Amino acid sequence: MKITIRESLLAAALAAFVCTAHAEQKIAFVDMEKAFDGYHKTKTANAQFKARGADIDAKRKDFLARVKELKTEFDALNAECRDKSLNDKTREKKREEAEDKLGELRESEAKLMDFDKLYKKEITDQMRQMQSRIVGEIRGVIQAYAAEHKIDIVLDSSGKTLNNVEAVMYFNSSLDITAPIMAIMNKNAPETGRTEEPAKTEVGEKSETR
Repeated sequence: MKITIRESLLAAALAAFVCTAHAEQKIAFVDMEKAFDGYHKTKTANAQFKARGADIDAKRKDFLARVKELKTEFDALNAECRDKSLNDKTREKKREEAEDKLGELRESEAKLMDFDKLYKKEITDQMRQMQSRIVGEIRGVIQAYAAEHKIDIVLDSSGKTLNNVEAVMYFNSSLDITAPIMAIMNKNAPETGRTEEPAKTEVGEKSETR
């Protein structure tokens, strides 16, 4: 793992800031990844994306099946137009049919590519919007909680540096407010969504909390 002097200085500055701030201000920590995954709206969104993905996969299979069907038909016609056992007229007819079938195949392949491009962008955009909305809601809960409990600074204990190392290496567990934040977030959750255990993040490999 390569750490540059600049990154070392930044890390030292952050540590100095946290130490100084803790002496003068009230600090708390939230595991944003856990909060994001454990939020009942995240779980609902994941279920919706899963259902949407199954629907898209079913439609894609139809496109793919058509491409394979046309490919098989083209290969057969292409072989027949080269079959020396057939007369010239028959081979010419097969050649024309093969050309027409190739045109259908190319058109079907283009439709499949357009389908993949369209729905990949659609799902990506929807996931990004959902993440942004949910993170905004969590941030709002944290801000309200911090104001009520006179907390000056709230840091994300799940944050990582550019080297994929925890930004917060250690903190006293008494400063962790993840549990009460999640309790507030999920107080109006449907009965099936009431749980303190976070679901695995499916919306993205990392929740965009930073």
